[in-house]
Order: sequence, then C-alpha cells, then structure tokens
Amino acid sequence: MTPKDGTEWRNRVAARSLLSFSWRRPVRRAAAIRCPILLVVAEQDTMAPVDPAVRVTQQASHGELYRSRGGHYDVYQGGTSFDDVLRVEVEFLHRHSRAISSSRS
Repeated sequence: MTPKDGTEWRNRVAARSLLSFSWRRPVRRAAAIRCPILLVVAEQDTMAPVDPAVRVTQQASHGELYRSRGGHYDVYQGGTSFDDVLRVEVEFLHRHSRAISSSRS
C-alpha cells in the first residue's frame, strides 16, 4: 500500500475519526440489508477480524462470504489472493446483474 513512485506517505489518522467507529458496526444492521452483498475475508487477516463478517453474511438475507487465502493485503493487486478475489467479485456482479435485468423484463 506504500506508493512506489516516491510519493511521501504518512501513516497517520486523526484521533477524532476514531470516535465514529463504534457507530459503524455492520453486524447491528445486517438483517436490514435487502440487496445482495459479498464480503471477502482473508483467513489470516490480523487487522480485520473474520467472525463479524461471517455473522453479517449469516444475518443478511442475500449475504455471501468468500474466504480468501493470505492476510489483509493479499486481496489487493500483487497479493496472493488477488486473482481469486477478482474472479469471485466479477462472478458475483455478473450473477446479480443478470438477476436484476431478467426481473425487469
């Protein structure tokens, strides 16, 4: 995630932004989600816990979960799971975009 073009990167966050994190809990509102959602979780993620994502997909009526290999950044370009995650995301979008277009016909 560090820029490779020499751009200076400051890994900092404003303390005030931490105050709103307690309100952003997807598990609390998962049952109200009506559209299809795909959550991608990395099995060895040390930054974002897997269990809440699993609970969201269990509670959301159209929730789907994909467990990728590797850690938090392995889902991004250059990561060990990037190609697999990209394939799963494209398949998800194709599947649900076809469902929407056929329901409008």
